[in-house]
Amino acid sequence: MTGSGSSEPSGADALREATDSLRESEERFRTLAGQVARLREAGRRKDEFLATLAHELRNPLAPIVNGLELLRAGGDDPALRARVLEILERQTAHLVRLIDDLLDVSRITRGKVELRTREVELASVIASAIEASRPRLDGAGHELAVDLPGEPVPLRADPDRLAQVFSNLLDNAAKYTPPGGRVGLAAELDGGEVEVRVTDTGPGLEPELRDRIFEMFVQGPNDAVGRGGLGVGLTVVRSLVELHGGRVAAESGGPGRGSTFTVRLPVSNRAAAEAPARPA
Repeated sequence: MTGSGSSEPSGADALREATDSLRESEERFRTLAGQVARLREAGRRKDEFLATLAHELRNPLAPIVNGLELLRAGGDDPALRARVLEILERQTAHLVRLIDDLLDVSRITRGKVELRTREVELASVIASAIEASRPRLDGAGHELAVDLPGEPVPLRADPDRLAQVFSNLLDNAAKYTPPGGRVGLAAELDGGEVEVRVTDTGPGLEPELRDRIFEMFVQGPNDAVGRGGLGVGLTVVRSLVELHGGRVAAESGGPGRGSTFTVRLPVSNRAAAEAPARPA
């Protein structure tokens, strides 16, 4: 009787051990399958990025080569020289921007980005960003609406890097908004922070893309080779905002309803003390 009674717990223990082992094996398999899926997705995005990079680098090279040929053939014509030089300057600036984006991504992934912070005002940073993005906005015929606080908003920031943040967001809005659209940039003090919103009337974001849009090599909605950009601008935005002690988020009402990118940054102690908290 005693032997018979002791065999049942032993069998139950063995069953539990086998069940636990099976559960652990299933969990390891799911983890491994998830890792494989992520590696495949990363590889696919990298392949798309390389294809886009090749296309983006080739695009400005064609008019540069053609411009040089025109200068060689008719370099004595002042009007022709002026037109060709304008094309060369514009396409060279595009190449420089692409290379700067690549260098920024390299610095970010290696943790080599250094900020040169000082006291600056938000309005001057925004003005620099708009100046950098104006050609793309005007080229697409977009209306730009700017609404900034009436009082100065002092920040402790790297003005060049922070202008790059807002310029990238404006460029992104201009790129994905159909010609003749509307791009908005508005800022509002909220206690110890300033909230800056960049809105557009573009195609909007699917929920799954909204959550991944700041990841490396992720392209925007309905993106295609030749649309412009490398899919790294928003990654740079997130990294630079976080280096400034802020945060950034993307929102959209869904396909066809535009997008809103919101940057929240800490303001200086003086501004934080004087600004009331925004009602919830």
